[in-house]
Amino acid sequence: MWVKKLYFLFSCCLLVMGCQQSVKETKVDNLGKIVDLRTGQTFTPGQWVDNVVSQQHILIGEKHDNFSHHQAHYWLIEQLHQKRKQGALLLEMLRVDQQPLVDLVANNFAKNRSDLTAKLNWQSSWKWDFYRDIVQHPLEHHYALVATNLTQGEVTQILQGAEPLKGYISTEKKVKQQLADIIIHSHQCECNASDPHIQKMVEVQQFRDRRMAEKLLKSHTPNILIAGNHHINRQYGVPKHLADLSHNQKFITVLLADKNHNYTQADSDYVWILSE
Repeated sequence: MWVKKLYFLFSCCLLVMGCQQSVKETKVDNLGKIVDLRTGQTFTPGQWVDNVVSQQHILIGEKHDNFSHHQAHYWLIEQLHQKRKQGALLLEMLRVDQQPLVDLVANNFAKNRSDLTAKLNWQSSWKWDFYRDIVQHPLEHHYALVATNLTQGEVTQILQGAEPLKGYISTEKKVKQQLADIIIHSHQCECNASDPHIQKMVEVQQFRDRRMAEKLLKSHTPNILIAGNHHINRQYGVPKHLADLSHNQKFITVLLADKNHNYTQADSDYVWILSE
């Protein structure tokens, strides 16, 4: 009987270990290629990182459920850390009301590194296995980890009716139409852009992008913002708000995709092509 129990416990341990993926476990040869959408030039990740190491603001996208995207993020963060002193890592995955928790953990990370999901009030909608090592990197290496997302209370207030977002470039009709089309497509709803519910969702998206832009400009440099591809897109995301907040602000954008992408230079400076 005790042999069966031991076997059962061993099997459970293997199962748990198997579920704990680490984005650190990758080789640069498995990280695809990066294409400059302005020139068509293709780089290996190693070549590319040397070209962008002097950039003060790097905005990089992701598909949230694609593990290889998180591997690419970690590789980039670690490579830049080795080549320069990092100022900040900004994450869509942290709401601004979690910033005090982040700061408490950062003040004594050696003591607080256990049970980080509880200490950071990490939201289960963001898969911790995908983000654990990325979140820990700035905490381990003593540079700023910055929350950028709206609080739930702010989202509720916007949906109930908030003062319109002020801007010129970011609030153009074309920008709002593109966001509405994306929301309609992603929710697969039978409605149009003028639907009041869709318009409210567009407002929330725009307030999110504005918050990310504000945090990026206020954070120590050089810095990196990680967010979903839609937030990073130059046609309707954070870059539009950066243009409103700080004219001629220099930054680069990187969208992560597979070989079947249809991004152009209007969408991003670079596309990082990874397999699923």
